[in-house]
Amino acid sequence: MRRRSDYPAYLGLRLLLSAMRPLPRPLSLAAGAALGRAARDLFGMRRDVADRNLAVAFPELDAAARRALARRSYAHFGRVAAESLLLAGGGPTAVPPLVGRFEGEELLRSAVALGRGIIMLTGHLGNWELAGSFVAALGLPVAAVVKPPSNRWVAGYLERSRRRAGMETIPMPEAVAAVPRALAAGKVVGLVADQGAIRSATWVPFFRRPTQTAVGPGLFAARTGAPVLFGGLIAEPRGRYRAFVEMLDDAPKGDAATLVVRIATLYRQRLEAAVRTAPEQYLWTHRLWGRQPPRSAPAPAAPAAR
Repeated sequence: MRRRSDYPAYLGLRLLLSAMRPLPRPLSLAAGAALGRAARDLFGMRRDVADRNLAVAFPELDAAARRALARRSYAHFGRVAAESLLLAGGGPTAVPPLVGRFEGEELLRSAVALGRGIIMLTGHLGNWELAGSFVAALGLPVAAVVKPPSNRWVAGYLERSRRRAGMETIPMPEAVAAVPRALAAGKVVGLVADQGAIRSATWVPFFRRPTQTAVGPGLFAARTGAPVLFGGLIAEPRGRYRAFVEMLDDAPKGDAATLVVRIATLYRQRLEAAVRTAPEQYLWTHRLWGRQPPRSAPAPAAPAAR
């Protein structure tokens, strides 16, 4: 639904970016971090949600430590949002100079060489937007499943930016048909699959608590046999990033129901491990544990190690 505020909000975004673009990178990132902190401290943007999530994930921390962690998380996302938007017009060559290490490049390229496409899972961790741009910059065909913003002007701006970065996009409502086509064409299909699965009946552990998890990755794996990988782009000191890719399932086999739970469980396990290494780089403002499964729902068995 179009709102009167949509176009002014879009103009405000463009004006803000125009003001930040001439700044040296450290200053533009510092400005983004300040805006992120303001979103929490001044405007209270989902502050209660973040605080509740951190209390579940890190009960061993006292309230003051969790608040400090939350503030670092808001600052991180202000910083990476600014960087992602500022680099949007730079094309596929803009991101690689910022990546100091890439762990798993041979694994990624060998999986692409199989010709079955790749289901590449990531989460709202580090800088997931630039992660897709980085893979595209390697010369690999990337199709990212996205949920377009409700603001059509902002959505159009992001779509143009992603295409300039070398990425194809698949709107989420079209994913059921478009993802198998992209995999059949040998593309790396990126899915940020950790949040928003409110209609899913698949519950798997995440930070020791049952969490609704998207069924799409397992269904696509069952339908196509494409290997399933997990990766991300983690911010490091001095403005650099570390890219990593890991294998979750190199040859998915079995019925769809089994693979849905298997892939969901493996994904949550690896995502939790990655989040624990950099908790301030995870987006804690989504309602991860607002609901819990019915008492009769069985706990999924741990997948066999591969």
